[in-house]
Amino acid sequence: MENFRIVMMLSLFVAIFILVQTDRVERGIAMLGGAVLFLLLGWLFDFYILQEAYEAIYFDSLALLFGMSLISNVLYRSGIFHQLAFKAVGYSQGNRLLILTLLILSTYSASLCFNNLSVMVIVLPLTLVLCQSLDMPAAPLVAAELIASNLGGASTLVGDFPNMIIGSVARLHFDDFIAGMMVPCLGLLALLLLKFQKHAEGPASVRLDMDAIHTSLAQLSPNHAGSGRIDVDRQLFKVGGWAFVLSLIGFFLAKPLGILPAMISLLAGVGMLLWGRIPRRDLFDAMSGGDLLFFLGLFVMVGGLQAAGVLELFRVVIETLGGGQSTTTLVAVMWLAGVVTPLFNAGPSTALLIPVVKSMSGEMPGDAIWWALSLGVLAGSSATLSGATAGPVVASTMARYAREMPEDHPLTGKLLDFYGYLQWGIPIALLFLMCSTLYITAIAP
Repeated sequence: MENFRIVMMLSLFVAIFILVQTDRVERGIAMLGGAVLFLLLGWLFDFYILQEAYEAIYFDSLALLFGMSLISNVLYRSGIFHQLAFKAVGYSQGNRLLILTLLILSTYSASLCFNNLSVMVIVLPLTLVLCQSLDMPAAPLVAAELIASNLGGASTLVGDFPNMIIGSVARLHFDDFIAGMMVPCLGLLALLLLKFQKHAEGPASVRLDMDAIHTSLAQLSPNHAGSGRIDVDRQLFKVGGWAFVLSLIGFFLAKPLGILPAMISLLAGVGMLLWGRIPRRDLFDAMSGGDLLFFLGLFVMVGGLQAAGVLELFRVVIETLGGGQSTTTLVAVMWLAGVVTPLFNAGPSTALLIPVVKSMSGEMPGDAIWWALSLGVLAGSSATLSGATAGPVVASTMARYAREMPEDHPLTGKLLDFYGYLQWGIPIALLFLMCSTLYITAIAP
């Protein structure tokens, strides 16, 4: 009976994810439907009850996502990101290598605190316009930016949802992630820059049409009203900026004051609802409502997998590979996460593995097991275009941009697609895993 239950629940989980990956059903609705099916099967076969499903939900992670999404939305609508992007381009003065470096570093820096998808929505159009101006292939640079956004998100507690889950479960704070994750991520960022610098080959410096770039960015700005300027809504910038700064201060003070980071993020989100002038029609998207529903359903489904005994198989695999040694066990956790993530995406993979890692964390002192999980998810999310949420959106946006270009102004280089991305993603993921193995070995208890 137990084996039947394991096969049944695992098959249903995979089937729902296939449905989500093919975009046949809105992903939030699909996951909520899956959660209902899991609860129904759990009730019919008497192994999963409503109380267990409630306990499987990481409300702290959802609160972090809610608050940071709203802050990001308010700052985005202020237009400040577009203005900063234009100034960065002007600073480069048409130098190919400097532009590549600035775009990658800017993507990494913005992703430290803002949703990766929001960052790529800003960076992608700018990148395409620049690549057209410089006669550079766009696909390699966009791939590098996607990986840089993954690195930035993995560096902090609030940069991406996998770390939000890890922080909530492990009760880790903002400064814990700075100490444990930012150092290896900066090292991997340096490797990324070295790996992609060859794509800046060509004339050392090219004259940029700054007026055309300014016009393109102005049209993308939420405040564009036919003025042709990149206008900044100072009130929105003031509200969002203060919320962002105060949240960061709160995150750093949360540990000594004994306050949960999720509470700070939740309060900031409420503040954005009150003073962020978010249009009602955009409220659901502004708070990442689809993602909140997606992960709410996912947590319930993962709880069902755990109740059915599926996740015990992952623990057996890790312990077998680890051979009873702490270092090899940590490396096994990281590589398993690196293999699973390209299949299920970063957030779902973290949610899937987190109960297993949590059950093992008591046997290993320190926080190394959490960093192993985070680094494994980071590498896996960089391996394929679908490994991170921003990947498919970026690919479709890039294709739409190419279609909308005038016939006499074609997009330079090939478009980014799933198979084309693998030539950069797979080598980078393997490189990240090998370098992260050295780091985990060094910090292993």
